Amino acid sequence: MTSRTVATVRRTTILLGSSAALLALAGPARADVAEGWSDPAPVDGVEALLLLGGIPLALGLIIMAMVYVPAMVRGERIAPNAPLVENQWIGGPRQGTAELAAPDGADSQAGGASARW
Repeated sequence: MTSRTVATVRRTTILLGSSAALLALAGPARADVAEGWSDPAPVDGVEALLLLGGIPLALGLIIMAMVYVPAMVRGERIAPNAPLVENQWIGGPRQGTAELAAPDGADSQAGGASARW
């Protein structure tokens, strides 16, 4: 091994060893409830899990339902990378472009925008 690799391994070993020693020496904090404060009952683990995990999960499911259910009712595809709806023209002709009037001559206004400023 090179001297650089040896130095890196030595530095990492010293850092991890000193961190483990400090964690082993640190004990839990022991303190009594201050005078005048109530002594609360211990919190049940299931109750804490429901409060910290169940409520955010329920809110996420509600928001997801509010976003996806209307699209599913309309029959839209909600899969990722779904192709766009073909021939979607809101308020346009129902038979496609066949219902559009073709231009009659050079001065006709039928067939789309005139592109004049």
